[in-house]
Amino acid sequence: MMKTLLRRASLLSMKSGQYAPETDILIENGKIAATGKLPVAAGCRVVDCENKVVMPSLFDAHVHMVREEMMLQCIACGITSVRHLSGGMRQREYDRDIRAGKRIGPYIYSSGPIIDSVTAPKISPSHVYVHNPDEAERAVRDTVKDGYRWVKTYPSLSPEELKRVMDTANELNIKVCGHMSYHVDGKTLTDWGYACCEHSSSLPKADDGIDYMADHGMWFCPTQVVCETLPDYVWNGKKFEDLPDYRYVPKSTRELWEEKNAEIIEGYRKIGLKPDIQVIINRGKRFMERSKRYMAGSDAIYPGIIGGFALHDELYKLVTLYGLAPIDALRAATLYPADYMELNGKGEIAPGMDADILILEEDPLADIRNTRKIFAVMQGGTLYDRAQLDAMLADITNPDKEFEVLSPLF
Repeated sequence: MMKTLLRRASLLSMKSGQYAPETDILIENGKIAATGKLPVAAGCRVVDCENKVVMPSLFDAHVHMVREEMMLQCIACGITSVRHLSGGMRQREYDRDIRAGKRIGPYIYSSGPIIDSVTAPKISPSHVYVHNPDEAERAVRDTVKDGYRWVKTYPSLSPEELKRVMDTANELNIKVCGHMSYHVDGKTLTDWGYACCEHSSSLPKADDGIDYMADHGMWFCPTQVVCETLPDYVWNGKKFEDLPDYRYVPKSTRELWEEKNAEIIEGYRKIGLKPDIQVIINRGKRFMERSKRYMAGSDAIYPGIIGGFALHDELYKLVTLYGLAPIDALRAATLYPADYMELNGKGEIAPGMDADILILEEDPLADIRNTRKIFAVMQGGTLYDRAQLDAMLADITNPDKEFEVLSPLF
């Protein structure tokens, strides 16, 4: 693989939150070989990064990679890794091809299929439904046997089923994440070793429950962008076509969104679920004021949540609604997901780390929206310049292009 030298960059460290100006970064064999004031070796590709910000590429820590166009959306938006949370063997095949250089897309770190009880109010063809604790244990063992990285649960599991999930996962040393539980409180789940609460809306209603989770080591992924879809689309009449980046949603996905959103609207209106979004935000803020164990995730491809682009929306909301400093929002999409997933080579730019890099035109610490102003993206030493990123986006908007459906959305 060709050596690449990024010259005269403003290198932003996620750990220190500080810039190292006029820094050179040498990439060799998919790794960062050196940083500092470096000579240009013979045959080395040089990328002029003067007046550019260089930082780790982004990590969407809650996503459902169920449609092929999301691969291009992510890379075009500077996301080179994702935490995929609904299983599927096709996604694992894609990940192998991406790592082998046969396809373009983010590295896919995947949970197993979602585990829930047969008493769940809605049945999905992609989930695993259990009748009893023995079946719950079997579902966890299957998750491990099939090579997935985490167990994910939905909240209808009975206390006995969920306890068996946790006991088995702890025995097999695999983390459990998900939507918490309708039947087991947050303190108990924390004590059982539940690893991560997905969505601000899944946090306990009571402050002491949130405090206990934050103080005793649970992780949290707020996905504020998807929490807002309920008031926006169910009650306030927002339309998908009003999304700024809607042109990057293929026709087949638009049709799927409309179909699924009609079902969602009917279901929520039938039960009259109309949450106060500020209450949801306040719960998430409380957790994040007590703990740095949080990650930024979008929940794409939920209706109204566009792959890639929605993570930038989430970062903006983490700053403007949750009160994070821009550097902490960036850590939530770089360093913190790498820490949660124990990926020692990611989340920072330093010798020995993976060459997963985002090059920005403007300073994201001055305005978090500058994460959208992308000059180039590097993944494992492969550089995508602005022209190549624009070509990916153009491919998505091509009306004759058909994208594969990797697995069901619900």
